[in-house]
Amino acid sequence: MISTAVSFFRNVICETILMHKKSIRLSYPATNKIVSMSLLAFCFASTKAFANEQIIILKNTLPIERTNEVIEIPRKELSQSLSQYLPVVRRQGSLLNSQLIDENRDGKWDKILIEISLQPFGRDTLMLQWVSEKELPLFVNLTNVRLSLRSTNNTPSPEIETYTRQRNFRPSVAVPFFQMEGPGIENDKVAFRSFFDFRNGKDIYGKVKTEPVLEQIGVDGSWHKMHSWGMDILKVGQSLGAGGLAIKEDDLLYRLGDADTAIFTTLYEGPLQAAFRLDFYNWDVGTTKQNGSETIILTKGQYYYQNKINVPLQMFQQLICGIADFGSNELEFKKHNHKFSSLSTYGPQAEGTATNLGLAILFPSKRYLSNATTTSTDSIPNTTYVALKASNKNEITIFFFACWEKSDRRFEAGKAYALYLQQEADKIANPVQTIIQRSRMTMRHN
Repeated sequence: MISTAVSFFRNVICETILMHKKSIRLSYPATNKIVSMSLLAFCFASTKAFANEQIIILKNTLPIERTNEVIEIPRKELSQSLSQYLPVVRRQGSLLNSQLIDENRDGKWDKILIEISLQPFGRDTLMLQWVSEKELPLFVNLTNVRLSLRSTNNTPSPEIETYTRQRNFRPSVAVPFFQMEGPGIENDKVAFRSFFDFRNGKDIYGKVKTEPVLEQIGVDGSWHKMHSWGMDILKVGQSLGAGGLAIKEDDLLYRLGDADTAIFTTLYEGPLQAAFRLDFYNWDVGTTKQNGSETIILTKGQYYYQNKINVPLQMFQQLICGIADFGSNELEFKKHNHKFSSLSTYGPQAEGTATNLGLAILFPSKRYLSNATTTSTDSIPNTTYVALKASNKNEITIFFFACWEKSDRRFEAGKAYALYLQQEADKIANPVQTIIQRSRMTMRHN
């Protein structure tokens, strides 16, 4: 009873001091200072002042609804927290999906992702709270990165977090070295894979279920046939496939593929976002050799991946990003807003089903030079591509869209696909605005 009373008395004193903390200053008379510091010592003997809560104000500047959108807030914009505490986010008391991202793999999180919804021109208020690791909620993982060797017994091989290959790695397509010929990445809507060999191409797995499926692909039969999870929906051949890269010099195209050394690394995966990186050393960048990288990011709810391409270009070189084009689907170039333009196709081009599939490359308008389509006899055949200019900054970010009608029925119609592409371009160009308010101090007891 006595200890409970003391604890209660301590809490009241601590909260009172924190509410009036401006009165505790060294410039006050010595008697007041002694009393105040004595009270603080009494408090902090078993408690710590702690920035336990922060208010986050959200603002949608667009006239469109933003449902289940994932936003990010860098750690540096939040209050300095004790290292053993982690953030969770609530809206009107309800817990929101969130994910902590360690971008540089140093064991410390760098930003928080939060899944939110906003009405057109809407505003909302969230509460961020700091909790111990054991209090951190678990969310269902809907994004995934996977690389593994080909299975020989219909059981998935162990997952590989990092792998290094050397130049002229040319595995058999009929009997692949890797389960999916390279790393795969997926969310609840779509999956993509990269050919981790001299081609460095990209492909699409159309999904018809939300849960992760990469572990099954290549183990349960040919991915060119329909399964319970979906199927491979893009004919790639020798084209650039789903956003593959090349270099243009003097009207000649050079595949941005092989390197002396290439390293795959899984960066992270979780309920809201997954990412992996490909690092290239002595990369064949046209007629030059450079070091560079690709960072592939896929976010929950999106039908597109983001590729942060880092490659030094000479002023006589252009970066090429391509779409496989084996048919007569109409090509459209469109400037969507002040930041982004796209090159897109739409039609019954999903391989094996002749169902509608919308493909698009979204890119910064200021980097645009031209677009063209190659023939079946060109050095990189059957490819529609956009040419992007070099700049003093080596990094350029593009977004590749794959919108299959069997994944989402709205893509049965070309107009709905075009509307989705426009709205996503606007969202990327106009991210949700966030205002972080000053922390509210509370006491955490030892």
